[in-house]
Amino acid sequence: MKKQVWYWAILASAPLACSTTSESRFGTQVDGGSENSSGSSGDQANGNSFSTGTDNNGKPSCVQSPKNYDIPGNGCDDDGDGATDNVIKCDDSLSVDGNAADFAKALGLCRSGSDGGWGVLSAEYRGGYNKSGKLNNDQHGILAKFGDVIKPREGARIGVISSGYAREFNASNGQSKCFVDLGTMGNTGSDVLPGYPKQVTGCTASKVVNDVIVVRLKIRVPANAKGIAFDFNFFTSEWPAFVCSNYNDAFLAVLKSEAFNGGTPENISFDPNKNPVSVNNDFFDRCTPNVTTGCLGDRAAKSTCAAGENELRGTGYYCKAAYCGIMGSRDESTGGGATGWLETKAPVKQGEEIQLDFMIWDTGDSALNSSTLIDNFRWEASDTTTVTERPR
Repeated sequence: MKKQVWYWAILASAPLACSTTSESRFGTQVDGGSENSSGSSGDQANGNSFSTGTDNNGKPSCVQSPKNYDIPGNGCDDDGDGATDNVIKCDDSLSVDGNAADFAKALGLCRSGSDGGWGVLSAEYRGGYNKSGKLNNDQHGILAKFGDVIKPREGARIGVISSGYAREFNASNGQSKCFVDLGTMGNTGSDVLPGYPKQVTGCTASKVVNDVIVVRLKIRVPANAKGIAFDFNFFTSEWPAFVCSNYNDAFLAVLKSEAFNGGTPENISFDPNKNPVSVNNDFFDRCTPNVTTGCLGDRAAKSTCAAGENELRGTGYYCKAAYCGIMGSRDESTGGGATGWLETKAPVKQGEEIQLDFMIWDTGDSALNSSTLIDNFRWEASDTTTVTERPR
């Protein structure tokens, strides 16, 4: 069943001018200061300086090196810049339509690696994972909040990517438009990570992807980091009608690292059943309880939505209407739902250069858009396994 049969109105939006890619590189000096101070001790020549291990008294050792990041709360000036446990913020004054380097700063990645140290080496917006798909710059945004409830997890800004408009509502001009409004961002026939979209057991899955947006970050890992972590929150207007259907938009976080999957890029954000993040994800519970879902898909059911719909307020995912029903009985619900904040962790190799791609797309067609909020990127000092779970 095509979506346009179900909807009684189509609000078309004209595709905006777009380009193939948009890239920007960090300068040596990063907003909010730099951690490139000298002064260190221990084995620094080869970069193998770590704030781990113990001293002769059995207490954690404190090894300083500019190749290290400052591990929060360990009481050590790991990077040797003269300040202990210092946390640098760099996203107070970023523009909503900032470049990809600003997007990285909104996540908490303040430091540049352009001087040979650790940090962001390059940041780029793309219209596809491999091919040169069209890029619509309204599909990325840097926001101070998302609706009435959602605030940044760190700093003052959140990075947002969307198969529609990366704003609180599905428009760039301040209109309170719902993300269930039909329309395209003009990026058809692009590509995502090979092997995706993936089918969830018992559900159909289209292989067609449209309106792809990718944020590609290349980052040099600190000498004392063994993992990465970040928070994200997936929203989609495919809920409630298109649960378990051909039209399940999805979000991926794709990591390329020598410490993960043999160095082959793969998705690191998934639910306990290894399902990629979509409306069929097991974490999806910010929605209207006890209403019919999946009436235009393969699996009609009643929703649980344990966390309720409060976090959708003030966004284009809180549009109340009679979206779905069986035998002529329709339930009023939000035209959208979300996972709530989730935390992904994955291993990396100390001192290596990694590539991290965040991407989202429309599956099956170009209608009923979805968004992902990303924030609070951080390093992990201990051995790290790949997992996505609720933040503790």
